[in-house]
Amino acid sequence: MAARVCWNHPELSRQGIDQTRLVIDQGNDTVGIDDAFHFLVLGDSGTGRHRLHSPPRRIAERLLPHKSAAAFLLHTGDVVYLVGAMDQYRANFLRPYREWLHYGKDWKTISPEGLMFNQPFLPVLGNHDYYDLSLPVALIAGLTLPFRRHLQWFDDIDAGWRGSRQGEAYACVFLDVLNRIPPVKLSDHLKLHYNAVWDGHRCLRYRPGVNTRLPNRYYRFQHAGVDVFALDSNTLITPDQATNNQRNLRRDLRTLEERQSVVYRRLASSSLDENHRDDLFDELETLQEECFDLQRQIKQINQLKQSEWVDHEQLEWLKEGLIRSHRDRSVRGRILTMHHPAYVTEKTKCGQADTKAIRRQMRDVFDAVVLALGEDLGQARPVDLVLSGHAHCLEVIRSHDTGHADSHINWVICGGSGYGLRAQRREGAELTEQTVDGNSKVVATSELFIGRNWPAAGGRDSYSGLRVDIAEGRPLSIRLTPLVSCRDSNGWLDADPESIRLRM
Repeated sequence: MAARVCWNHPELSRQGIDQTRLVIDQGNDTVGIDDAFHFLVLGDSGTGRHRLHSPPRRIAERLLPHKSAAAFLLHTGDVVYLVGAMDQYRANFLRPYREWLHYGKDWKTISPEGLMFNQPFLPVLGNHDYYDLSLPVALIAGLTLPFRRHLQWFDDIDAGWRGSRQGEAYACVFLDVLNRIPPVKLSDHLKLHYNAVWDGHRCLRYRPGVNTRLPNRYYRFQHAGVDVFALDSNTLITPDQATNNQRNLRRDLRTLEERQSVVYRRLASSSLDENHRDDLFDELETLQEECFDLQRQIKQINQLKQSEWVDHEQLEWLKEGLIRSHRDRSVRGRILTMHHPAYVTEKTKCGQADTKAIRRQMRDVFDAVVLALGEDLGQARPVDLVLSGHAHCLEVIRSHDTGHADSHINWVICGGSGYGLRAQRREGAELTEQTVDGNSKVVATSELFIGRNWPAAGGRDSYSGLRVDIAEGRPLSIRLTPLVSCRDSNGWLDADPESIRLRM
């Protein structure tokens, strides 16, 4: 990704450009630092496999009444499944979100590359936006593509000829890919689009309908006195030291692939009804995700030195950014968005090594921020809200006293916007950790969980997006409004859970 955006290119340095910031152009509107506003959130949405109904489109329609007045939309990652392939963007992204596109009425013909939005649409990278198909799978997917058009079940796997090419498709759609600009034109491009000023540095000006590229894979922006930090959490996770044995990883991978083969054979049956077929796809999606995660761990161990497993540059950027944000008296709050959650009770993600790794990384950063600020921090938290995805649900979690600076923070997961939903773990809403003396301590509690077989909807699968309202004035006040649509054999049924005012 660094090469694609010409990270630290001499011309960017010469012009004093910060590639990690952007300023959203407000047009003729004037936004005060204490004004009220709202924004929208989506995550884990990019599937096109459903033939008779489209969960991503349904949730987009739930967000539409809130769109016109929204300050921006955050996407928590996994924009396109299964491997972030460019040839999946039209069906899996352009079609469901066409109202956010400039010239969206032409979604069937416009190119996903160089996409332009009519309102700020601000994603972070998910793990599926980085994935690549292995060579055997790529050959099967590509060579059978025309034939798959006649096999409904196989056409719905969300795989084309290619994977993401290590995030290249995502970069071409969302990022300002400077390495595609001829060197003789780079200076003029930077002068034209990087003409906003923030803290004495030039940065990208994000202009809906004109230029809606992002400057980097992680970035920061501000609206009405609230700083938003968007991370690439894919480079912050590390293989679990306890599972670094490649032999064990490869054995687990073979087991998962065998289980996938069984599901494929069951899907080939012509006697399946739609509900049974969807259940099998949900099982297949879980197995595919687990396979890709194991492949990623094996590749990471093989190709990188252990010292390179973690993106320390990004963590340092976040730490320094939070410190500066707290010292800026015009800032009234801080929101962090990234793909991988630090706290989650969704059954397939709660025990993952990735979840534990992100929790460790955030704790280290937040501890360092508190240490640097000392008494200047007062009663404030390092951040007021953390938004993530990855877990296929909508969940609101509150951390307790963890013994670290991630205590008493609101952690919200918005990852139920289209791909296969997951249920909450059987152990329930409380997350525990083992203390140094061997006792179990509750460190966080899930206060809302909406996903597969949601009890409040009579056991229906319940997809979701989110509206987040920031109240006028100080101290910061945040209210969440879940936007939910439930699915069963009879069709769609919208649900309107009560709004939640977060404890700050």
